[in-house]
Amino acid sequence: MKRSKVSVLLTAALAGLLAASVAGPAAADPTPQPKDIVGVGSDTSQFAMNYLADGVVSGAFTPGFNATAAGARLVSFDALVTDGPANIVLKAGTAAIVRPNGSGSGKALLYGAANNANVNFARSSSGPSAAENTAGLWHVPFAVDGLKLVTATTSNAPVAISPAQMVDIYKGNVTNWNQIGGAAGVIVPYIPQAGSGTRSFFEGQLKAANGNVAVVLGANVQVSQEHDATAIAGDPNAVAPFSTGRFATATGIKLVNGAGSFSAQRALYNVVRTADLTKSWFTGTFGSDGFICSGSGNGPIAAAGFTQLAGPLDGGVCGVPTQVATTNFTTN
Repeated sequence: MKRSKVSVLLTAALAGLLAASVAGPAAADPTPQPKDIVGVGSDTSQFAMNYLADGVVSGAFTPGFNATAAGARLVSFDALVTDGPANIVLKAGTAAIVRPNGSGSGKALLYGAANNANVNFARSSSGPSAAENTAGLWHVPFAVDGLKLVTATTSNAPVAISPAQMVDIYKGNVTNWNQIGGAAGVIVPYIPQAGSGTRSFFEGQLKAANGNVAVVLGANVQVSQEHDATAIAGDPNAVAPFSTGRFATATGIKLVNGAGSFSAQRALYNVVRTADLTKSWFTGTFGSDGFICSGSGNGPIAAAGFTQLAGPLDGGVCGVPTQVATTNFTTN
């Protein structure tokens, strides 16, 4: 979660909320109450869900769901907090668990052997899988994100990397930037950690660009935490897939934006169980008429670098549960 505490008291001073929202991710997570709506999972959408819960300062202060919530609060635990605990208490009175890191790790807690009733939703930057659908999970889209390659601000990479060149890089067939028009330098390709929704989506993009044949990663491909710019920013030979939304707040890196470069769009989801689709906390928070898809949800989503999907009345799919990857990117 962010350093800003979840809005426990509606009487908290606005100045306190403003200062908290600016502070960023948290060293100490508050303990949610049993009635609260608790989520875990994707690194990609963690800040968007924090802002939707607690509000955000983006010019002026935009309040979140918890500012007016009469009952349950919306609580979203970050995938990774460098100065925070590895274990989290999902709800008061329950045993701590290892903090889930990534879409797959979050969704795993909604079904099967790892099913945890204290997790109400999982953040996901990847679409549904057959196993998740069979288990009765539903992906609820709310925003659009992009995926592009990034390099260090000062890089040996060329200004453009085509999908075919990207495949050759990740296969290990192209190992030096001067092979595709860049300066001499041994390429260091990065891919997100296992369980990452961004990794799953990117591997799907590699497959599509490889004639719909799965790409076997080269031995030189390194694993890094998704959307952590540190390793890339310090290496002129590094390259990695990166959320365009998360790029908006990153430093030391640049998008590979030259003509013909790899670029893809994807939806961001919150994932729930079938049994919860008719519950009031779902419809009032995640549904097409709920807070996240409303005008009040637009500002927090935009502040996190993403674009809110339009609702059904405007030709979109925001808040509409699906078991098929969203391809309708109509936005507000």
